[in-house]
Amino acid sequence: MNNLDIYKIAEKEKIEILKYYWTNCKARIFEIDKSYYVALNYNKIENSIDEKEILTEELGHYYCNALYHLNDDIVLKRKCEYRARKWQFKTLVPLIKLKNLFEKGYKYSYEIAEQLEVSQELLQNAYEYYRENNLIDY
Repeated sequence: MNNLDIYKIAEKEKIEILKYYWTNCKARIFEIDKSYYVALNYNKIENSIDEKEILTEELGHYYCNALYHLNDDIVLKRKCEYRARKWQFKTLVPLIKLKNLFEKGYKYSYEIAEQLEVSQELLQNAYEYYRENNLIDY
């Protein structure tokens, strides 16, 4: 899945993407009067893969109904982040594609990440999620 695909998902859901500049974060999703917005700090985004991963996580908050307020309890925030990340993993590192790459002989994380067009860090996190949930056993 490429960046254009992710932006099309946002467009389909009528989620407006805004440029915004914070000193300490790359993105936020928020709801105002039943409309959703993702504010991206392009000054903090390192490259197109980073942009795709950030936007996908923010969309995960939308799809999983996992929005929270900045002053909410840390436990609630962690639960919401976990749900958003699960959606991100399933979207950018689908289990079936991951298994197919293993079956094709890809064994190094940099090769698999390159094929999926994600960072090695995201690939590792997705792999750990699948393994911890007994969806993958290698």
